[in-house]
Amino acid sequence: MPVLNWRRAATAVSSAVLLATGIMAVPAASAEAAPARDCYSRNGFPTKGGNNIGDRPPRYKFSNSPYIGARYDSCENAITVYFGGTSRTDTTHYTMRWSGDAGGWHDQKMHNGAHRMWTIEAPGNDYNFLVQACNGNACTRWSPQIYVNAR
Repeated sequence: MPVLNWRRAATAVSSAVLLATGIMAVPAASAEAAPARDCYSRNGFPTKGGNNIGDRPPRYKFSNSPYIGARYDSCENAITVYFGGTSRTDTTHYTMRWSGDAGGWHDQKMHNGAHRMWTIEAPGNDYNFLVQACNGNACTRWSPQIYVNAR
């Protein structure tokens, strides 16, 4: 009988030591955790008009142009551009025209579809985007120009 009591006491002490060690280790581990990042997002806006057709982020269009909208995400350090919604049924592709602080406009051919997205890395610059829907070389008018501050 004394051996049984001794084993119970040893088990209880061992459990208490493990429990106390685990409790003491938790605050130390959380103290070493990386600080939370202050993330934010910023919507693009048209520089020279356009009709706001709603959604999140807001999308803008002219008559007979596709819509365009954009949002910068600071945690991802990226801009997602949303475009589409043209009334053309014969669209073969979209042409995305964009520029950053590095200067100059660039054209990017995009796949066809009603609701499209394009994500690019945005290393602390200002960006501008336009889009048009095309069938071969015949294209709609350009969408409103969207400005996005990615700083």
